[in-house]
Amino acid sequence: MWNNIIGQNRVISILRNIHASGRIPHSFIFHGIEGVGKDAVAIEFAKLINCDNPDTENGACSVCKYCRQTNSLNSSVFKFITALPASRKETDDDNPVAGLSETDAEILAVELKKKSEDYYYKINIPKANTIRIDSIRQIRKEIYLTPDRGKKKIFLISNADLMNPNSENAFLKILEEPPGDSVIILTTSRVNSLLPTVIGRCQKIKFDSIGNADLLSFLKTYAEDISAEEMNLLVNISNGSLQKLKNIVNDNFLVLRDKVVDYLRAVIVNNQPAVSNIITSVVSSKDKEFVRQFLYLMILWFRDIIISKSSNDKIVINRDKIESVTRFAERYKSDEFEIINLLEMCIGDIDRNVNMEIMMYNLTYNLRGLIRTQQ
Repeated sequence: MWNNIIGQNRVISILRNIHASGRIPHSFIFHGIEGVGKDAVAIEFAKLINCDNPDTENGACSVCKYCRQTNSLNSSVFKFITALPASRKETDDDNPVAGLSETDAEILAVELKKKSEDYYYKINIPKANTIRIDSIRQIRKEIYLTPDRGKKKIFLISNADLMNPNSENAFLKILEEPPGDSVIILTTSRVNSLLPTVIGRCQKIKFDSIGNADLLSFLKTYAEDISAEEMNLLVNISNGSLQKLKNIVNDNFLVLRDKVVDYLRAVIVNNQPAVSNIITSVVSSKDKEFVRQFLYLMILWFRDIIISKSSNDKIVINRDKIESVTRFAERYKSDEFEIINLLEMCIGDIDRNVNMEIMMYNLTYNLRGLIRTQQ
C-alpha cells in the first residue's frame, strides 16, 4: 500500500495516474539520490499493477496472491535483479544464482529476505560489484513467457548503473522489442551512467529528497529514545535520505563524528599511531556502509567549514559543534572543495571494492597536503 512509502507524494501521484489510465509504459527509470525509496516505490507499484483488489487511492491490497508473490521478490510475476559476485563455476543455463558459491547463495537469500521485509533495506553482498550478463539473459528468457491472464511480468533492476557494458548492451536488445505484457523498472542514483539509448527508451521519473517532517516522523518511531534536539540534528545531517538517516542512527552518529574529528586532528599533527588506530577501528569490520558513513560525516564537516567562512552559520549542519567548526576554520587553511571531491571519490571507490585500508591511508596522505596551519 502507498502508506508504506515515506514521502514521495508527487511520485505516487504520477504512478496513480499512470495506473488509472490503463496505459502502463513497458519500461521506467526511477532516479534520485540514494535512500529515498526508489526500490520501495517500484515494489509497491509492481504490486499495484497485478493486485486482485487495487484501490485507486491507497494502492495495492498487499494481501492477495499476486501481492504476496511480488513481496517474495522472486515469483512468476515479479523478479528482483541486483548486483552479484562473480560466478564460481560454469553452468548450463542462464540462472545467475546457479553459479554462485554456496556461501554467496546463502548470503543472497538472507539479503533478499531482509529486502522483502523492509523495502528500504540496501542489499549488501560482498564483492557484488556488477549486474552480470547472465542476470540480463535470465530476464530475456523469462520476459517472453506468457503470464497469468490479465497479469504482467515485472522486472526490477536495482542500482541499474551497475550493469557492465556487456550487460547493458544485452539489456538494450530487450528494450528494443519488449512484450506488451511486461514492465521493466530500473532504479539508480546515477542516471547519467546509463547508456543514452537505454534512457531514451524508458519513462524517467525523478524522486525527491524526503522532507524533514517525514524523516522526523519516521525517526520518532524508529529510535524513540533519542532526544528531540538530537533528532533534529540527525534529520538535518541525513540530507533527505532515509537510508543515510538509518545508517547515522545505527552507527551511533555522535561517537562516529567524534572519531572523524579525532582523525582529522591526528592527520594535521602527523600523529601516525593515532591515525593508524582510527583507520583500523573504521575498516576492521570490513563494513562498507560504516566506512562510507565515516567519509560522509567528514564531507559534512568540511561543508560546514565552507559555510562558516561565509558567515552563514544558520545553515551549518553540525550546529552543536559550531564553535569547533569555527575554530578549525580559523586555525587551519584547507582546500575544502578539493577535499570534498577527494572524499566523494573515496566513497565511489568503496563501491568498486577497493582495499578500504589502503584507501584510508592514501586519503590520509592526500589530506596532509590539503590542510595546513594558518600562518
